[in-house]
Amino acid sequence: MARLAVAARAFSAAASGGGVSLVQGASRGIGLEFVRQLLRRSDGGRVVATCRTPGSAAELQKLREEHAPGRLTVLPLDVTDESTIEAAAASITETHGSLDLLINSAGILSIPNVIQPETTLSKVQKSSLMLAYEVNAVGPILVIKHMWPLLKIGGRSETRRGFALVANMSARVSSIGDNALGGWHAYRASKTALNQCECSIVLFQVFNDLCALISLE
Repeated sequence: MARLAVAARAFSAAASGGGVSLVQGASRGIGLEFVRQLLRRSDGGRVVATCRTPGSAAELQKLREEHAPGRLTVLPLDVTDESTIEAAAASITETHGSLDLLINSAGILSIPNVIQPETTLSKVQKSSLMLAYEVNAVGPILVIKHMWPLLKIGGRSETRRGFALVANMSARVSSIGDNALGGWHAYRASKTALNQCECSIVLFQVFNDLCALISLE
C-alpha cells in the first residue's frame, strides 16, 4: 500500500487551494486506500467516493464521519449501470461544479461462483468474458464520458498542476508483449481493451491541455 500512498499524494486534486477528487470503486482495496490517502492531505481538498451500495460500505462511512462535513461525499455508482454514472455526475455538478482528479479503480478478476481466472482455454466462458469487459473496460470509459464536462472545468482551475487528471487502473498482464504465461483470458483481454480505449481518447478525441490521462499498474 506504500506505493498507493505515494501515488495518491502525487495525484491529489487539491495540489493548491483544495480541489475535488473522485475515486470510483472506493468501498475496499485500492480505491479505499486512495480515499484514505487523499483525505490525509492537509490542503482542504474534497473527495467524492463512489461504490455500488454506499449503505454497506462501512469503511467509507467511517471515514466520512471522521472528517469535517463536506470533506468526503459517498455516492452510489455501478459501472455496469450507466444511469447511476449519469446520476453521480449530476450530483457532483450540483454540489461541487467541477473535478480535478478522477481515479477509476473498480475492477474484477474473480468472484466466487461467478468468475474465476481461467487457467485453460476450456474454462473460458462467455459470461465471464462479458462481465470482465463490462467492469474493467466499458465501465471506466463511461465514467470518463459522463465526468468529462466536470474535468474540463477543473482543468481551468488554479491548481499547481494546471490541469485535471484521469487515472485508470491498468495491469501489467494487459501487455501483449509481456504475456509469457497465458491464462487469465477475461481479465487480460479486458484490461488490454481499456488501454486501447485510453489511447483512442488521448489521440483522437477529448484530451488536451486541460486534462491528462494516465494508467496505473
